[in-house]
This record gives sequence, C-alpha cells and structure tokens, in this order.
Amino acid sequence: MTVVDAARGGDNGEMTDPVIVADVCSLPLRLSEQPAYDRPFELRELFEDPRTGAEHYVVRYRAGTRARWHRHRAAHTIIVIAGRLVANGQPLGPGGYAHFPGGTAMLHEPAEGHDCTFVLIFDGPFDLEVMESPDG
Repeated sequence: MTVVDAARGGDNGEMTDPVIVADVCSLPLRLSEQPAYDRPFELRELFEDPRTGAEHYVVRYRAGTRARWHRHRAAHTIIVIAGRLVANGQPLGPGGYAHFPGGTAMLHEPAEGHDCTFVLIFDGPFDLEVMESPDG
C-alpha cells in the first residue's frame, strides 16, 4: 500500500489504516509549481482527510528557491527535518517549527545556500493567495 492509498482509506471516506513512514526524507517526490515560488519544488502527499480537507506533505525546496508573500485560508504548520528554512525572517534548522493561523501572511523559503526538507500540515484544503507585501 502506498502512503497516499493508506492516507485516503476506504471507499466510504473513512481512514482505514494508520499512515506510518519510517523516513519521509527517503520518499520519492514529484515536482510542483505554485505561483508563490520562482521555480518548481518537490513534494509528496502523506495524508488527505476526505472529511475535513486536511492535507499533509513532505516538501523539499532546493537552494536558491525564492518565495513571495502569500497566505492560505487554512492554518498550516511546518516542521523542518533537514536543511535550513527561513520563515517570516526567522531562520529554522532541523527540528524547527512554524505555525501560521489561517489568513496569516507568510514567506518561507530555504536559507541562503541551503536545501530544506520539511513536513507541511494544512488543517484544511490547500488554497493560495499571493500577496504583494505582508500587509496585502
């Protein structure tokens, strides 16, 4: 069973099995493009709750990736597992944690010269609004 198959569960939308991954850094990732970033980055869905829309991912930004200010309607949490990330100006290394309440302006990108891998947890369905500045 793949991670996504386990995460989505059975035909009735109920989660039927736990999702357990020994090393999220070893999972194969796919390229994703989002308008808040100047280049594609890599990700893999770990979990999706069909009832609430919550989504969990492992994400890898390559060194040099640049972000624009943006926000999401759902709250979202980042836990850095490898490399270095800068979240709203705050540098974070492995074990670093950032939580953004829904609607909060954010800018997160790899620290200068570093790749960064992190777990990304959305409390609801993914959406994205690119902003010109943290004030809108």
